[in-house]
Formats: sequence, C-alpha cells, structure tokens
Amino acid sequence: LLEDLVAGRGPGRLLTDRVGYLRQRIDALNDDASVLDNILAAAPGADVALVRTRLARFLLGGDAVHRAVATLSGGERFRVALARLLLADPPAQLIILDEPTNNLDIASVGRLVDALRDYRGAVIVVSHDDDFLHRLGVTQTLEMRLPGVLTEAG
Repeated sequence: LLEDLVAGRGPGRLLTDRVGYLRQRIDALNDDASVLDNILAAAPGADVALVRTRLARFLLGGDAVHRAVATLSGGERFRVALARLLLADPPAQLIILDEPTNNLDIASVGRLVDALRDYRGAVIVVSHDDDFLHRLGVTQTLEMRLPGVLTEAG
C-alpha cells in the first residue's frame, strides 16, 4: 500500500539512515545465512547471548537461530525481519510496517504487538487489521479512499 501511494510520482530521495521499512514481501534477508547471522549483520557489535535472548521473544529460540532463513515459513521469515529491524544497531528512529499481520498466526501477532509496544521510536503502520491496530494503541488513523489521497479517519 505504501508503494501505491508514491507510484508514478517520479524519482525521489529516501533518507533511510535511521528509518526502518518492513514490506509485505520479505526480501531483505540473506536466505543462505542463519537467523542469528541475519540479525548480527544489522547489529555487528551485539552480544550474541543477548541477541539470542531477544530472538526468543520473537519465538525464535534454541536451535531455530541456526536455521538458514531459506528453510523458514512465511511467518518465521517475518519474525526474523522484524527482529532484524528492531534489534539493529544503531536502532531506527522510525519504523514503517506494511500490512505486518498478513502472514502471522495469533501467537505471532501477539509477539508483534509486544515488540512494538516496547519500541521507543515512531511507528507508521499500514494495516486493515482493526483488532491489531486497537491492541497496538494507534492514536491517529488515516484512510486512503481515492488513489494517492490520505484523509484523517473520524
């Protein structure tokens, strides 16, 4: 949806130094690397034991951290991508999530809500999942009723 908003607007410049973007299609991971190695690539100086502890909060504990990303389900891949985004060093000050609950089971949605509540930056979420948005405590909602036009919901 986010890509639809900017489609056809000509080339632009995105300053992503401290902005994290998690697309619907998870394609920013290294499929040949392990879960742990994907996270450490975004946080090269991180303590491995601490990263493993934090990965467990994303339901990626134990031997799962050594699995190649290519062997993971869609929901597991999403959790790795989210963990990579939230555990990056330096951390993003703004994260943008595009339909984050599409491929998640109920337990994973709960973990996502918990992780986002703990996040200390700004969050923009594109979602049709009203229950998720309510649980997250979204304070402002915009709707796109016409292509490329956002209006405040009310």
